[in-house]
Amino acid sequence: MKFAKHWYKKEVVADANSLGLERVTIWGASNQSVEEAERHASQRVEKFQAALKADFSRRDEYEYWLGFVREEVLEELKDADDNLVAVVSRNNYGAKVLNSQSMLIGDIDVPELGLFSRILQILGRQRRDKQYFLAKIERYQQLNPDYTFKVYETHSGLRFIIINQLFSAGDQIVDTIFDALEVDTLYRRLCTAQNCFRARLTPKPWRLGLNRPASRYPRSNIEQREFEQWLRSYQSASVQVSIVNEITTVGYGAVHNDIKRALALHDQSTLGISKPLA
Repeated sequence: MKFAKHWYKKEVVADANSLGLERVTIWGASNQSVEEAERHASQRVEKFQAALKADFSRRDEYEYWLGFVREEVLEELKDADDNLVAVVSRNNYGAKVLNSQSMLIGDIDVPELGLFSRILQILGRQRRDKQYFLAKIERYQQLNPDYTFKVYETHSGLRFIIINQLFSAGDQIVDTIFDALEVDTLYRRLCTAQNCFRARLTPKPWRLGLNRPASRYPRSNIEQREFEQWLRSYQSASVQVSIVNEITTVGYGAVHNDIKRALALHDQSTLGISKPLA
């Protein structure tokens, strides 16, 4: 996992024609000191300027250069040997996220039906809905009985957690599982970039009728006060919804000792009774 305690930012001149901005903020990060974060920022400025000369033009790639996740750390979970195994952070749109070092989590987005898909369905093609993907998980587990899946319904699809084995986001077997179960492409990209598995614990603000926060972490004093006002509204609205509904457990393996705390935190934070999913 790639979280940092200290941050430092530098402003650099950019090419408005390629990036759409005249200035870009470059962040440096460190778990040791602000001074080390400043040195990291300076190093990244040099790399950024070199990349511009090489016709770098994709702003969406910039975030993956950081080497650290630019999210506020809210809670750390450690094992009996004091090793960090999971982190709860707050993402750029204000939601809490569970980041797990070794508890495999997968998100599956159910595609919306377009006109062509509706025509195929009329002609007899099986509908790719939540039940379709649940059946896919069940078939995969039958072929791989060493895995035990806990499966949840989300607002737009399914979430699964393998509860009886440990994984690393860089493992080849993770790609195999994600390919077989059609895990969301953007989610897979985040797992790879941040070297962990992630699960959102609180709602997306626009599903509550709220805008995103106006600023990103780390914030200035003024930005922090504005964010805390936003957060009070967000937390008040969040109690009206759930993030997931538990559907089933597929397989018979017991929960691995090293993921019990992370799994319990996930379920306590996300499950609700008779509440809409958001």
